[in-house]
Amino acid sequence: MTTSNVGPWARDKLDRLQKYLQAYTTIMRKQSWCEGFFYIDAFAGPGMHEVRRDGPRLKAQNALLDVANFGQEQLEQREFLSGSPRVALDLEHPFSAYVFVEKNSDRVAQLEQLKTQYGAERRIVIRQEDCNRYLLQRVVANEKINWKQNRAVVFLDPFGMQVEWATLEALAATKAIEVFLNFPVGMAIQRLLLRNPEKFTKAQRAKLDGYFGSPDWFNVLYKKRKTLFGDETEKIDQSGEALLKWYRGRLRAAFGHVSRASLIRNTRAGHLYYLLLASPSRTGVKIADHILGAGEWI
Repeated sequence: MTTSNVGPWARDKLDRLQKYLQAYTTIMRKQSWCEGFFYIDAFAGPGMHEVRRDGPRLKAQNALLDVANFGQEQLEQREFLSGSPRVALDLEHPFSAYVFVEKNSDRVAQLEQLKTQYGAERRIVIRQEDCNRYLLQRVVANEKINWKQNRAVVFLDPFGMQVEWATLEALAATKAIEVFLNFPVGMAIQRLLLRNPEKFTKAQRAKLDGYFGSPDWFNVLYKKRKTLFGDETEKIDQSGEALLKWYRGRLRAAFGHVSRASLIRNTRAGHLYYLLLASPSRTGVKIADHILGAGEWI
């Protein structure tokens, strides 16, 4: 079995997710018109993570410890964190059904154990599949689901830029699905945004076009300026915030409403990603604004 390791900042993300899902299910359970409301975790993981404790301060402490005693102390200090599947399964008011999508076979096996653990208490479906394919073919295009009488929350927590804009656009078109998502500016996107735009390859620009669903990201981030050698195009300062503002506008246009974006930092204060909600419901966004408004946000 593979193990899953996360940074301590994952607690903040999962705590905010739990608060939103709790509010959502509390409201939806009272809607007599609704046939069912579902939780879809498109990057489910194994259901349990070990929290990394390898920061500079801990390394310095370790160097002072007696080697013979360190192994046992390290074992006792290990900390585990419930992943998003368990967070959703442990809600006071559960969803009608749960779908966990995961590509890694070892993590799928751990999710199967999780399904066994919860037994008949929860309706759980596990799919080993690409998230875009599953959401487009099994959710949006599923003729057995009447989205006028059903609702869903999709949690998109990728470790990169796996979620295509076409997938988000299709989810928005149902007018019934909310998306609680991770916008990975620091973790993934900025790594592709070159300071000198002339160095972009066609493949790099195509990847960014597919992720954003438009080539307009380029004009948001790169501006011409006059120099002694003529006009040059350079990446703007505060590019992450500019990109987030533009992306939120696209989500608002697609879904109808979009929440504040809450900044998640690593232990060195570096920007990792923003959490936000895109929804057809104004009420959902008001709740998300309250939850995501604690801490740093835009």
